[in-house]
Amino acid sequence: MTNARNSANFMAIQDWGKTGGRMLISANLGFLFTDLALPDRVRAARNAGFDAVEFHDLPKGTDLEVLRGALGDMPLLGLNTFMGPSMGRAARSRAEFADDFTSAAHAAQALGAHAIHVVAGMDGDQATYLHNLEHALARTPCRIVIEPISAAGYFLSGFAQADAILDHVGDPNLRIMADWFHLRAAHSESHALDILTRLWPRIGHVQLARAGDRGAPCPMTDPEIARLLPHLHALHCAAIGLEYRPDIAPTRSFADTIAALRA
Repeated sequence: MTNARNSANFMAIQDWGKTGGRMLISANLGFLFTDLALPDRVRAARNAGFDAVEFHDLPKGTDLEVLRGALGDMPLLGLNTFMGPSMGRAARSRAEFADDFTSAAHAAQALGAHAIHVVAGMDGDQATYLHNLEHALARTPCRIVIEPISAAGYFLSGFAQADAILDHVGDPNLRIMADWFHLRAAHSESHALDILTRLWPRIGHVQLARAGDRGAPCPMTDPEIARLLPHLHALHCAAIGLEYRPDIAPTRSFADTIAALRA
């Protein structure tokens, strides 16, 4: 898939929500269908009714041609740079991140990914992180997203920090990935909604899981998710990624959750 087609498809996804189309629902394959090989996870997500998929750093070691065949015309919303035990290296090492990003950008181009999540890592320093973000932005047409993560010691730990980094870098192709689970770990529901609204022009992707335990974000069983969905629709959210740990009978829960999110 060419870079031009990647860009056109991404804009089509973004415009879909603004023109009254239904919000696309993506399966995060680092959390869902994990008993299967990656190409089979893609097929399982399609069979379960998902509109799109997103990866962690899982393409590494997988034949990209086979994976591209499994995707077919199913959008790949994004993939991560190398995570490993340090949860990324963008804030930790310039040399290692350069290698990590080369691999991620190659996979993104081969698979038609719309975005690359530059994973910061544990600890690290601001100068290294900013250098590596600029390195990434200069080397791909894909959108670059950064995600505040609530794990203790993770370098990018808050949304105010991410907002300041976007101010510093000043590139419109750099956006924030907002994971409701991590947002709620640091803020009350009302404050989290306020942050989401205020930063919406800077948010490149939204991921959902139940607050507190990363369970299924099903509005039929979780009143908080039921309150969040109209808010996302009002913001013209084009797509959501489901990054949760299945906690009820998997075959049924996927279909029920997707149906409830679309209701």
